[in-house]
Amino acid sequence: MAKHRAPRYVRTKHALAGVPVAAGATVVGLSVLSTPAAQAATTHDWTGVAQCESGGDWDINTGNGYYGGLQFSQSTWAGYGGTALAPRADLATPAEQVQIAEKVLVGQGVGAWPTCGKRLTDGTTAAAVAAPAAVPAPAPAAAPVAIAADAGSYTVVRGDTLAKIAAAHGQSWHELYQLNVGVIGSNPNVLVPGQVLVTSGVAPAAAPAAVAPAAVTTHTLVATTTDAHITNSAGAVKPQAQAAADAVVSNVPGADSITLGGTRASAVDPGGHPSGLAVDYMVLSNATLGDEIVAYHLAHWDELGVDYIIWEQRILTSPTGSWKQMEDRGGITANHMDHVHVNYEG
Repeated sequence: MAKHRAPRYVRTKHALAGVPVAAGATVVGLSVLSTPAAQAATTHDWTGVAQCESGGDWDINTGNGYYGGLQFSQSTWAGYGGTALAPRADLATPAEQVQIAEKVLVGQGVGAWPTCGKRLTDGTTAAAVAAPAAVPAPAPAAAPVAIAADAGSYTVVRGDTLAKIAAAHGQSWHELYQLNVGVIGSNPNVLVPGQVLVTSGVAPAAAPAAVAPAAVTTHTLVATTTDAHITNSAGAVKPQAQAAADAVVSNVPGADSITLGGTRASAVDPGGHPSGLAVDYMVLSNATLGDEIVAYHLAHWDELGVDYIIWEQRILTSPTGSWKQMEDRGGITANHMDHVHVNYEG
C-alpha cells in the first residue's frame, strides 16, 4: 500500500483499546452518513473506527504513509486543515484527529474509511474527550519560547519542522540535519517534541518573533539555498516554476535528490508541461516524500503561485478545497501515483 496507494483514504492509529462504545449508541448506516447535512448534525464516536484502522493507537506511525489512529494520509491531513494543529496526524491529539475526521466525513462521506467506516457510531469519542487534559499548556508558549532558546541549542516543540528551525537560526536544513543526525535519526522529516538540537547560530535578536508570521503574510518565497535541476525537453520552464521548484528542493528534506520533470511536448495538457508552468516531482515509491511536497505547497500556496496539484489520481485546485478523484488513466505514472504534478500560475 505504501508503494502504490490506490484510492486515498484516511487511516489512523491511537484509540483506547479498552474503551467500550457508549451504551445505547447505534451504528450509523452508510445511507445516513452519505449526506453532509446528516454528518454536520451529528457528533460521532470514532473509537471503533480507530480500533479497526490502527488497533486503537492514536500515535501510530509505521512508515506506511498513513498516520494516527484514523490513518490519515499526509495530503488528506493537510487538505482538511490538519497541519494547523500538528505537522502530521500521529503528532496530533485524539481530539484534533477527530476534529479533522469530522471534516473529512462531511467532505467525502464514511466511504473515506472503506473497510472500517461501518464502525462509526453516534456519540462522543472517549479518547478525544480525555486527551485535552493531557496537553493543556505547552502549545501557547511554544513558538516564542523556542525561538528565544539559548545560542547553540534548540528544543523541539510540537509543530516544528527541520526547515522552520533552520530558517530561524540562519542555516539550511541540510546543515542542521548533518549536525543532529544522531538525534533525529535516518528520517529528517520526523522530529519529536523534547529533542535538543545543536544549532550553528541564532537568528538576529532584534525581531525573532516576527520571522514566522512574515512568511505567511507577505507572500514572499521562503529563502532558497539550492537551485533545482529540472529536466526539460521543450525549452526552459517559466521563471515562476523554476523559483517554486528551487523553494521545494531547499525546504523539503529529500526533495533535492529526486528527478524533476519540466517541459515536454504534449497534446494532453497544453497549459501544463508544454507551457513551462508545470513540474513533476518524481518521488517514485516514496509516498511519504510525495505527501511532504504536497503539504509544503499547501502551506505556501500563494507564495509559490500554485494553480493546481495532482497526486495519487486526485486533483486539488484550492488550498482550502477538497481533493477530487480523477478518472483511471491506466497506469502508475499516468495516474500520478509515483509523482506529484504541480501547475503554477502563468
